[in-house]
Amino acid sequence: MSQNEWALFSGRQLASAYALEADAFGAIAMSPGFERYISQFDDYYNYLKRLHNDPNHRQAVVALLQNNGIIDAAVPTKELAQFFCQAQIAACSELFNGWEIGASQLNREAVRTLVEKGSEGIMNVAEIPKGTSPDQYSESQRQVLNGINVIQNVDTVRVIQVLKLLGFLSTPASETYQISLGVGNGYRDLYGIHLIPRITKKQEGDSIKFYFEAVESQAAHTVLVDNDPIYKDHFDGLNKRETDRVLALNTDADKALKELEALQQESGLNKCNLLACLRLDHRMIEGGGDFIRMVAKVIDLKADLIMTIGAGNNLEEFRGRINCFDELSRYLSQCGLAPVRILMHGKGSLAEQRSRPNFGQLGYTSYQILYCKLSRDRIV
Repeated sequence: MSQNEWALFSGRQLASAYALEADAFGAIAMSPGFERYISQFDDYYNYLKRLHNDPNHRQAVVALLQNNGIIDAAVPTKELAQFFCQAQIAACSELFNGWEIGASQLNREAVRTLVEKGSEGIMNVAEIPKGTSPDQYSESQRQVLNGINVIQNVDTVRVIQVLKLLGFLSTPASETYQISLGVGNGYRDLYGIHLIPRITKKQEGDSIKFYFEAVESQAAHTVLVDNDPIYKDHFDGLNKRETDRVLALNTDADKALKELEALQQESGLNKCNLLACLRLDHRMIEGGGDFIRMVAKVIDLKADLIMTIGAGNNLEEFRGRINCFDELSRYLSQCGLAPVRILMHGKGSLAEQRSRPNFGQLGYTSYQILYCKLSRDRIV
């Protein structure tokens, strides 16, 4: 299983990514349903509870899953378009975390202007050379790294909220025992997956302002796996600082799964009820069935599987990721499970699909989501 590769951004590329996400938010802010959408984020947890108890919502989700569990966002129904609008607003609680934005500024031009102004300090930072250890970063490079963490978190929050709006991922973070593969520095797996979006409305004199918050929440325990040696010192630090909540393994995924299996048997470490592979490198998985059978040894009787794929570094890598999802979906279906595949890109040839993500930029956004509720006794 080979290492996962991540896009490296210059300050200008990062600023462009911020602007693109802000523009999508601004477009939603100008739509007729925006007031209703944004009001849900004052108490998003209870909103989701009410939504999942709504029989009309459950019926709409059933209708969306009728095509063998494939949901194509290129041709959205009214309900699906609403879910994606809500997910983008949730994602922008991270993009604008700590910001207070006036109601009069909630439009495409004003929001982009705010983001462009906030990005001025990083515009001239060159791309960080590949292989540079984080402890060698300059202060300006650290700013870019922090920005990359945020923009990857924006994508992670969007993915997770799409799944939550569909009624999946109901286990609270406090009861989640997670394993994440191909994590890079692990930031989005530790914080993005469990982040709670909050947007509160305030009346100040004659004006209305919205305060954006990304409330941090963390799983009860998380196993992070990535074999890139650049993260060795970072992972060692995580293991020392968060020994009760994090186990960071800087090794290949197959070796890490065997090590985790032994730890679960010897030390009583909980079996995992969440498996995440965000922006998967298909070369990490050699055979969908073999991979799932190996995973089955470390998961609980029931576990949520979340996988996403990005564009890859070229068209062949994108093709490999699509083929990997095809193989995994077939195997999970053969096991009598019900995988859900969400396509978040345009139609056309493979090259056209790769050039048409529904959200964000090619370098960091998710193109497809694969979700499945795994049952250990069905995996053969």
